[in-house]
Amino acid sequence: MIDVSYPYFDTNLSWLSNNFRLLLEANDDSVPVRERLKFMGQYSYQIEEFFRVRIPNLLAMGEVSKDIRTKLNVYPESLLEHVYETVDNQLREFNEILVTRILPSLNDQGVHLYYKESFSPEHLSFVRKFFIDKLFRYLQPVFLDGRRNSKISFFESKELYLVVHLVFKEDQDEDWYAVVNIPTEPFGRFVEMPEYEGKKYVAFLEDIIRENLPVLFPGYEIIDSYTLRGEKETELTIEDEYPMVMAQRIIKQLEKRNFVQPLQFFYESGMPLYIREYLSNRAGMLMNEFHERGSYLYMQDLLTFPSFSKKLDYPYQRPIHNSEFEETESVFESIQRADQLLHLPYHSYNPIVRFFNEAAIDPYVKEIHVSLYKISANSFILNSLISASRNGKKVVTYVELNAKLDIQENMQWSRKMRDAGVKIIFSIPGLKVHAKMALIKRRVQKGWERYAFLGTGGFYRLTSREFVDHALLTSHRELTNELELLFGYLYTQDEPKKYKYLPFNFLQVTQFTIQKKLIDLIDREIKNSNAGLKSFITIKLNQIQDHTLIDKLYQASKAGVMVHIIISESCGVIPGLPSISDNITVSRHVDRYMENTRIFHFGNRGNDEIYLSSCDWTYRNLHRRIDVCFPILDEALKGQMRQVLKNYVNDNQKAVRLDLYQNNLRIQYDASTPKVRAQEANYRLAERLERNMSIRKSE
Repeated sequence: MIDVSYPYFDTNLSWLSNNFRLLLEANDDSVPVRERLKFMGQYSYQIEEFFRVRIPNLLAMGEVSKDIRTKLNVYPESLLEHVYETVDNQLREFNEILVTRILPSLNDQGVHLYYKESFSPEHLSFVRKFFIDKLFRYLQPVFLDGRRNSKISFFESKELYLVVHLVFKEDQDEDWYAVVNIPTEPFGRFVEMPEYEGKKYVAFLEDIIRENLPVLFPGYEIIDSYTLRGEKETELTIEDEYPMVMAQRIIKQLEKRNFVQPLQFFYESGMPLYIREYLSNRAGMLMNEFHERGSYLYMQDLLTFPSFSKKLDYPYQRPIHNSEFEETESVFESIQRADQLLHLPYHSYNPIVRFFNEAAIDPYVKEIHVSLYKISANSFILNSLISASRNGKKVVTYVELNAKLDIQENMQWSRKMRDAGVKIIFSIPGLKVHAKMALIKRRVQKGWERYAFLGTGGFYRLTSREFVDHALLTSHRELTNELELLFGYLYTQDEPKKYKYLPFNFLQVTQFTIQKKLIDLIDREIKNSNAGLKSFITIKLNQIQDHTLIDKLYQASKAGVMVHIIISESCGVIPGLPSISDNITVSRHVDRYMENTRIFHFGNRGNDEIYLSSCDWTYRNLHRRIDVCFPILDEALKGQMRQVLKNYVNDNQKAVRLDLYQNNLRIQYDASTPKVRAQEANYRLAERLERNMSIRKSE
C-alpha cells in the first residue's frame, strides 16, 4: 500500500527501478548485441554506485534516533531488506539475460566469449604464452598465512583479485590461501584470442590467470579460486540529502555512536562460506561486509567489450555541422548575429572548440571565466585555456575535487594550468560549482562585448558523443551581464546567505533564485488552469527528489494542470495517485545515448517559456551546489526545443511509463500509430535544421 500521507517514491528504490530499465533495454533483441552488452555494463556501473553511495547512508540512518527517522520517514531495517531482495532479483535477471539471450546472440554473430567454461585445446597454447610473456610480470601473489593482514592496506578499491585455495603437494594436510591481483590496467578486462574456424574468441583476463595458476604456484595443488573486489571509497551524503540543521543532528549522533563507514567486499557466486570466514579471520574483513555477485565481478567492464564488426553496434551517426559557424571566419560574429543552440551529440561540437580556440588567440579577448566542474585528460578546453593565459589573457577556472574523480589527474592538469598562469578556484563544501558555463569578454572600440556558453552538460565529456545535452552560445546582454555577476560572486567564495540580493532576473541561480522561480512558474500554471486557460508543464531532468517542488507539482495536478515528467534517473513523484497526481505522467527513456538534459517547459497561456539547466530538482543541487537555469529567448530556438520535447512525449519505442509501484511499463501502440523514437527523431530534427539553413543561404 502507498502511504498517501507521504506520497513520494523512496530514492533508493527509485534508483533500482531505473537500473531495471537498463536491463529491459539489454534484453531487447532489436538492439545490436554489443550495445546490449553496454547496457549490461551500465547496469553494473549503477549497481556499484548504488552500493558506494546509497547503502552507507541507509546503514548510517540505522544508527540515528527513532525520532529523526520518523520525521524523515526513513525506516532503514525494512528498507535495506527490500533493497537487498530487489538487488538479488535483478542480479538473477542480469545473469539470465546475459547467459541465455545475449551470449547466444553474440555467438550467432561470430563472436564467442568464454564464460565459465574451459578453453578449447586450440587456445591453450595462446593462453599459456600470453600468461608467461605478458601477464606474469604484473602479478603479485601474496599468501594469507597466520599473520593478520590489514584489509585497509591490502585490498585496493575497484581492483580485482583472485582468492586461491591450494595445498602444498608435499604436505597436503594443511590448507593454504593466497591472493593474486588481476592487472586489468595494462591489458583491459577482455583478451582477444586467435580466430578459429571463422569465429572470434574473447576471454576474461582472470580466466587466463586461473588457467595458469599451477605456473604461478609451483609445488602446490590448486583446489579452487574465486574473484573478490573491495570497495573502500564509500561515502556518506547526509549533508547533500537533508536540510542543514537535520543533517548536522544526524552527523552529531553518528559521531557519538562512533559510526564507521562500512567497507564492502563483493565476491563471485559460489565462493564457499569457509573461504569468507578465513578471509574474515586472517584479513580483518567482517562477515556482514561481504556481498555476493554473479559469476563475474565488476561487469561494468562490458562497456569496453571489443568491437569486431560494425553490425554489432548501432549504425554510425554523422555529427551534423552548423553552417552558421562553418561559413564564417569568426565564431563571435555568428553569435552576434543570433543565439546559437547546439543539440548534442547530434550536432558537431566543433563550434564549442572554436569558441575557446578563437578566444585564446583573439587580441580583443581580455578575460575568460569557465566552470570546468571536472577535468579530463581528453578535455579539449584545457589546451585552449593554457594558450589563452600564455597569450596574456586573464583566465579563471572553477574546478571540483571529488573522490569519484581521478584526483591525481586533476592535480596534474591543475599544475599545468597554474604554471601557465591560469587562476584555479577549487570548490568548497556548500559551494560546488556544478553549472556548465563560460564567459568571454572582448574589449573593442565601442566598449565591452560578452559571449557566453551555457550548457546542460560538462565540457569534459562533450567530445565523447555518448550523452544527450544542449549548449547555448549567446551574446544576449542581460544573460551575459548576469553571468559576469555570477562569476564575480564565485570569485569571492563567500557563502550565498551573505548575499541577500543579487539581481538575477534572466539567469536563475541555485541558492539564490531557482527554487523560488520554479515555484512561481508552477503557481502561474495553477492560476491559469483555475481560470480555465490553457496550462501545462513538461520537465525533463535526471533526478527529481525535492519535496517542496514535488508538492507544488501535486498542487498543479489537483488544479488540472497536465504535467509530464521525463526522467532518466531517480524520481520521487508518484504518478496517477487518485486525487493527488491524476494529471501527472512520468516516463523514462533509454536509448543509444545517455540522457543528461534538463529542460523546463511552461505553457503560460500560449506564450510558453522554455528553460535549460544543469540543475536537477534535488536538495543537493538546489541548496548545496551552484547551478544555473537559463531561458531560451530566441523564438526559432524555442521552436526547436518544443519539437525536442514533443518527440520525447510521443516516444513509443524507447520510452516506458512509471506506474504507482515504479514498474517500467512499455507503451502500447497499434499498427496505425506512427513509431516515434525520440533520439532518432531529434537527430533528424538537427539534420532538417541544417538542411533548411543551407537552402536559405543558397537562395
